[in-house]
Amino acid sequence: MGLVFVSRFGFLPANFSPVGTLGFFSKSLWPLMLVTLGFDLLRGGHYPGFLWTYGGFLMYWLMGLVARKTTLFGSRDGRGGVIKRQLFLLPMASLLFFLLSNFGVWLNWYPRTVEGLVTCYTLALPFYRNTLMGDVAFGGIVLVVKLVLNQKFNFIAFVSTLKIACQNKLS
Repeated sequence: MGLVFVSRFGFLPANFSPVGTLGFFSKSLWPLMLVTLGFDLLRGGHYPGFLWTYGGFLMYWLMGLVARKTTLFGSRDGRGGVIKRQLFLLPMASLLFFLLSNFGVWLNWYPRTVEGLVTCYTLALPFYRNTLMGDVAFGGIVLVVKLVLNQKFNFIAFVSTLKIACQNKLS
């Protein structure tokens, strides 16, 4: 969580951040809220429309919750289905963040017209690209680590079972 907090101080390109990934993979909403609120309190991140941005961050946590709790895709029996849902829903969370946060930008800084809405979202596309790339990169790292750890523990369990079976056969 500390690395995610520090990453918001401008070491990475704008919107290329692990914050969404933290929210998506956290079982609790608290880590995401502590990072976003803490950073915004230190750096003065409260601006007209910031609640829409917080709503966008909330979408990461909600999509992560959906990925862990439902069976939208894949098997009902375990990790394969969860990982497939995570691969689908993390980019969906990025899109929802983009839509909500920029809706708040439109409401506060652009004319409330169709042209203003289109201009707002069009100008925000480079930020969305970075958000999506950051979520895919950092989310990919989390998923690879989870898969490697899962395989390691499966191998250890297999070796332990094999050892017990051999001992029983020799006895």
